[in-house]
Amino acid sequence: MIEPRPPALIFDCDGVLVDSEMLSSKVEAGIARDLGLTLTAEEAHNLFLGQTVEGVVEKFSELAGRRLPAGFIYNWAFATAHAFVRELAPIAGIREALVSFGRIGHRMAVASQSPLARVKLSLEVAGLATPFGEHVYVTSMVARPKPAPDIYLLAAERLGFVPADCIVIEDSPAGAAAARAAGFQAIGYAPAETAVAMSASGARVIRSMDELPEAIRGRT
Repeated sequence: MIEPRPPALIFDCDGVLVDSEMLSSKVEAGIARDLGLTLTAEEAHNLFLGQTVEGVVEKFSELAGRRLPAGFIYNWAFATAHAFVRELAPIAGIREALVSFGRIGHRMAVASQSPLARVKLSLEVAGLATPFGEHVYVTSMVARPKPAPDIYLLAAERLGFVPADCIVIEDSPAGAAAARAAGFQAIGYAPAETAVAMSASGARVIRSMDELPEAIRGRT
């Protein structure tokens, strides 16, 4: 008798694999100062979390009340890269979980809203690139960004799985809900105040990555 394949695992990157979200917000607050704006890291976090590059640029332009300088994206990208190289860390417990999933035989992919260069740098700096290999996908590769499920569908297709045989691991309730609506199983990482919204998305909620292996076993 042929044993069934373990489900494929599709991970968001920022906030799931790497602890980048507040670090990014600090960079964005610094970039705001260069535009003559005053934003705290917390305000930047609330404004820009989950946005595409285009979305962040549009919001900055609205705040500044003018078209942004030609070098804005270049400066923002380099400031983010420098901050990541200095300070970026993996989410606690995720490295050990990925090693265990690899041993079991789960195929794994990343499905992120961030630009490809940023995601690859994040994985390399955090020491998480190897489990995913070439299976790193971003929403610039599909027609619609999150919370549309396009990027999850692309990752599943490239891994050779149908949605029902994949588990999406997200920290965004909207992303988890979109994955569920598209036929994926979903686990929601909600270490803080998003637990109620994450539960409403239909995802199984975990509070720490130490709970992830058991949550995966519970979905197989």
